[in-house]
Amino acid sequence: MPGKAFRETRYWWITASDKDPSHGWNWRQFFEAPYDPKQCLDFGGPDWIRSPVSRARVREMCKGDIVVAYQAAEGIVGFVYLASDGYPQAPGGMHDSFDLRSKPTVWLKEPVPFQIVRELPDAREDIEFVRARVKQGTVFRITERGFDGIVKMARSFNPSQAGEIRRFLSQSPRPAEAETLSVDD
Repeated sequence: MPGKAFRETRYWWITASDKDPSHGWNWRQFFEAPYDPKQCLDFGGPDWIRSPVSRARVREMCKGDIVVAYQAAEGIVGFVYLASDGYPQAPGGMHDSFDLRSKPTVWLKEPVPFQIVRELPDAREDIEFVRARVKQGTVFRITERGFDGIVKMARSFNPSQAGEIRRFLSQSPRPAEAETLSVDD
């Protein structure tokens, strides 16, 4: 698949839920085994990415974008980079898959609860998941301002991981942006 034209990094809220054991999934599976191809390649797929909004977001994804890993009923649990553009798992199908980079990643020791994220200034404008009336779907947009707020919350909940978060952000596949992403508050 030819690469998409260069653009600034985008940020994606990706929800996982293990409420239904028959087709549930937990982010812990990825963060505990990021080198396992079952965890980082063909992420998503037609059984998981089903909503039209999520498919449209997957179509917009580009290698190097940042994923905010949200686990339903827990909160934001980590950060990871995309290893690929979004793509259709089946040739000619809907965009429903993407690959995750094995490293760098950040698994937060203390998840950032959704209730706290929802209270960020302008959260409804900056975090599509917060704005959604019905919490259906898997992939949602986050603005740069929304991402900055999420990073501040992650550092606040995990002060011992501030350096790890800073290093993660400084390893952006788009180096020109790494400086602006790693600014401390």
